[in-house]
Amino acid sequence: MDTAQDLVVRTPIGNPAASAPLLVAVERAIEVVDAETKALRADPTTNLKPFEYRKSQALLDLTRARSAVPAPAYTDELKDGLREFKAALEENVKLLGLHMDAVSEVVQIMSRTMIDQESDGTYEAPFPEPAR
Repeated sequence: MDTAQDLVVRTPIGNPAASAPLLVAVERAIEVVDAETKALRADPTTNLKPFEYRKSQALLDLTRARSAVPAPAYTDELKDGLREFKAALEENVKLLGLHMDAVSEVVQIMSRTMIDQESDGTYEAPFPEPAR
């Protein structure tokens, strides 16, 4: 008997029934993140509070489902869903970062304006002399 014939390489195929709860949780999370991203693109002043709640709920669902599904049960479909979720999160984080930067700039401008408005000019630098 040839030993090469006895060697069987098995690739894990996952367990669709076991991974189904996690797949559903991932799909819902993608939906929530994509909805927030679309809302921010459509209207930068959109109220993010409902999305905050929905994303917190999605995180809870993902955590619970993940603890119930062992890694060997992951199907290719679930792995694809996780990759899609990662991409959706990266896009969402990038967009939220841009909005946070814009908010920070506005706050700095407002703060400087308020300080300038309340100042009586005592500690301001004098105008520079004109160049000769």
